[in-house]
Amino acid sequence: MTINRPGDGGCQCGNIRYRLTAKPQMLYVCHCSDCQKQSGSAFGMSLIMQSRHVEFIEGAESMRSWDTRGEEGDMQRCHFCPNCGTRFMHGSNIPWQSLSIKAGPLDDTRNLQPTAHIWLQSAQSWLAIDRERYLCFESEPEDKAVLAKQQAHESDHG
Repeated sequence: MTINRPGDGGCQCGNIRYRLTAKPQMLYVCHCSDCQKQSGSAFGMSLIMQSRHVEFIEGAESMRSWDTRGEEGDMQRCHFCPNCGTRFMHGSNIPWQSLSIKAGPLDDTRNLQPTAHIWLQSAQSWLAIDRERYLCFESEPEDKAVLAKQQAHESDHG
């Protein structure tokens, strides 16, 4: 099960603060090369949220963005803190209905449990993923609705 309650988060320097006001639609781990680069690690974790459930408390006006092209070729607008570089979110449909919120900046990540691992074709070879426990995709899932359905099922039965 992922977060069952709203969560607060912020950047490393404290310039930007936000609040999630509803339960995420899904949480997944992405192993694409873009997520590896932006996280400085082996993967990135993303919470999919309806934009109306993401409230910036402090510093939203100072947030910066840049556009990049994802591995599937779609444009992604990425938002980050200009002081410390913490990345908060990205999205590809503007105006945004839903957002991909980076899980790392949450104040408390202890209860995060992903539903799926995506872009496994780019995963680090040393990383062992339990393919019995998680939905697994070699690239981008054709229909992310399957992830949302799995997340809802796990939340109901977790």
